Amino acid sequence: MRVLAAVVVGVLSGAAGTVLHQTWWGLALALATGLVVLAWLPPGGVRLAFAIGWCVPVLRGALAKPAGGFLVGADAMGWSFVAGSLVLLVAALATVASGRRPVPGSGGDPGERGSPT
Repeated sequence: MRVLAAVVVGVLSGAAGTVLHQTWWGLALALATGLVVLAWLPPGGVRLAFAIGWCVPVLRGALAKPAGGFLVGADAMGWSFVAGSLVLLVAALATVASGRRPVPGSGGDPGERGSPT
């Protein structure tokens, strides 16, 4: 359920950022919000779901609309927004493994010592 909620929040946040990124404050607000939410979410699937949800409307806005034109233009603001969105996705992918818990006794805990002699 949390993964689905993260996807929905990601899609809504990415769509709002896609609409507002053409102003300097909209770009800064969108990317800062995305980074704060990503840092707030626990590592693992929930964080990745948010990032994927964020990137869907951004990438859809970068593609040509049927009537022509783009929501994310090929200017500095548009490329900055796409690059920032990819940073969110890479950061979520990089922290997926840190969300896993090691199996007790498997040596996954760096503080775990071998048997006393």
